[in-house]
Amino acid sequence: MATTTTSNLESAQKALGIYYDKVVIESLQPNLYFEQFGTIVSVSQGNYTSRFFTFNRIATSSVTSLTEGTPPTGIAVSVNAIDTTPTQYGVSVEMTDLVALTSVFDLINTTLNEVGKAMARKIDEVIQTVANAGTNVLYAGGKSSRSALAAGDLFDADLIRRAAARLRKNAAPEFTNKGGGYVAITTPEVVFDLKSNTSVGQWLDMHKYAMPGNLFTGEVGSIDGVRIVQSPNVSTFSSNVTVHPTTFIAADAYRISYWLASKVNSYVLPPESNLSVSNPLGQKGSVGAKTNIGVARTQEERLVRVESAASSV
Repeated sequence: MATTTTSNLESAQKALGIYYDKVVIESLQPNLYFEQFGTIVSVSQGNYTSRFFTFNRIATSSVTSLTEGTPPTGIAVSVNAIDTTPTQYGVSVEMTDLVALTSVFDLINTTLNEVGKAMARKIDEVIQTVANAGTNVLYAGGKSSRSALAAGDLFDADLIRRAAARLRKNAAPEFTNKGGGYVAITTPEVVFDLKSNTSVGQWLDMHKYAMPGNLFTGEVGSIDGVRIVQSPNVSTFSSNVTVHPTTFIAADAYRISYWLASKVNSYVLPPESNLSVSNPLGQKGSVGAKTNIGVARTQEERLVRVESAASSV
C-alpha cells in the first residue's frame, strides 16, 4: 500500500494555498477601480514604514546660461519625504460542517470569490478616502462649497474641461499606458447624466477611440482627453443633497504600499481541519482574507475633485 509522507502533505497544502490565493486575486483584480491608477509599492519584509520622496518643480528661471569654464551656482531644491505605515483589513466567513458536506471545494471557491470582491471594495474605499481628501476642488453649478450644492447642480462636460485644464495648467503628467490621458472616476449616476446630455462634444464612447485591450477597468467613454471610469465603489458625501465626487487623476497622483507580496492573502480552514477547544467536533470552519495597505497622495496638483448632485437612477 502506498504511503503519503509528511513532505508530500506539506507540498499539497502549499499548492492548495497558492491556488486559494489565485482564486481571491482573480476575483479581486477586476473589481479594483482606484487601485489601477496608483503607483504600487511592495514593501520589503522587515520594513514597517514605506517612504518616498517628492520634489517641487524647479523654476525655469533657475536654468541659466553658462559661461565657458565656470560652473553654475547650485540651487536649493525642496524635497518632501512622505511616510506611510500599514493598516490591516480582513474578513472571515464562518462555515459549518453540515454546509460543507454538500461540496466543500465548491463552497470554498464560491466563498473565496465573494471574499475577493469584498476585499476589492475595501481597498478601493481606503484609496479613494485618501485621494478625495485633497484640497483641489471644483463644485458644479458654479457653487463655492459642498453645502451650497442643490439638486439641479449636475455634472457636465464643462466641468470635465475645467478640471482637465487645471491639471494641464499644473503640468500634471498624463498616464502613458493604454493610450494615455487623464482619468476621472465617478458614480453610475454621474455617467448617466453625462450620457443624457446630447450636445455636440459632450460624449465619446470608448469603442470610438480605443481598442478593447487598451481600456481601463470600468472605462465607458472620453471627453476632452479625459477617460471616464464608472465605478460602483465610489463613496458619496452627505449634505443638503447626496454629493457625488468625480476624482480626476494624473499619473503618480498617489502611491499604494502593500506589505504582502500578493496584495491579499487568503486563509482557509475547513471544519474538520479546525479542531480546537472551542470547536472540539470540527463543526465550524472559516474562509477569509487580509491585506496590509498604506496610501498617500504624492502632489496635490495631480488630483482634482469635482463635487456635484446627480439624477436618481
